[in-house]
Amino acid sequence: MRSARVFVGLWFGLAVGAAFAFDDADRDRLVAENQCVGCDLRAVNLSGADLAGANLWRARLYSADLSGADLRGANLRGADLRRANLAGANLSGANLKHADLSEANLRDARMVKANLFAARLNRADLRGADVRGAYLGQAKLRGADLTGATSGQTYLADANLAAANLTDLDLTTATLRNARLDGAILCRTLTAWGEESGDCED
Repeated sequence: MRSARVFVGLWFGLAVGAAFAFDDADRDRLVAENQCVGCDLRAVNLSGADLAGANLWRARLYSADLSGADLRGANLRGADLRRANLAGANLSGANLKHADLSEANLRDARMVKANLFAARLNRADLRGADVRGAYLGQAKLRGADLTGATSGQTYLADANLAAANLTDLDLTTATLRNARLDGAILCRTLTAWGEESGDCED
């Protein structure tokens, strides 16, 4: 009976591991052709990779390591980037419309003029990210941490920033029309109507 349990446990462990493993052929295709539409790249290690202009439309990049990767102008529309590591990545000019970046690590990422229309960034770590000129209309940023992010001309109309941490964020030139800010942490946050510091800890 014990051996049966061990076998079942081992099989389950392998099945779970396989469920989150990338497809070798998909990874090789991306490296060779700089495109892989709808590919399975879950948990792949592409840290520091040159993927500028890559076509990754609707690619599955769940838990992928893209830290420090060059993704300038990449097409990541509709991509699954949940829990992906994009720390220090360059996403300037990238198309991330409808992409899911929930709980992704975007710390110190460069997202200048990136298109993040209706992207899901709930609980994403955007501390120190550069989002100047980024288009975040209708984006879902609930609980996201934008502490110290660089912002300028950022479009956040209709965005959901409920419970987001906006500490040390300069929103004086941001478009916030109809944006949800209920429960957002405002500490040394600069807005068009003045500085908000009501949520600073004593």
